[in-house]
Amino acid sequence: MSQNGKYLLIFILVVIALTPLGLIAEGPAWGEWSVEEIRSMIGYVPQSIETTKPLISAIIPDYEISGVSALMSTWISAALGAGLIFGVMIGIKKLSKRAS
Repeated sequence: MSQNGKYLLIFILVVIALTPLGLIAEGPAWGEWSVEEIRSMIGYVPQSIETTKPLISAIIPDYEISGVSALMSTWISAALGAGLIFGVMIGIKKLSKRAS
């Protein structure tokens, strides 16, 4: 692994380790608002959000896994999210190499 790769891995692990800080934050996470929260913040809900929001469902709703503590659920969610993004990036890299 390159030096940059090691730094990136350390950064990702630190961010995953710090993810549970969101448990002590008040209110919803930025950008994770419900339709009702959007309506109360800006007074209306844009048509595109109102029609597409019900179509999107989370893999791990509210970052909670039943039978697991909130802290562990948050870490598992962060690790799975990072893993999915990493997998997608590897797939894009392989496809771009194949195309060239």
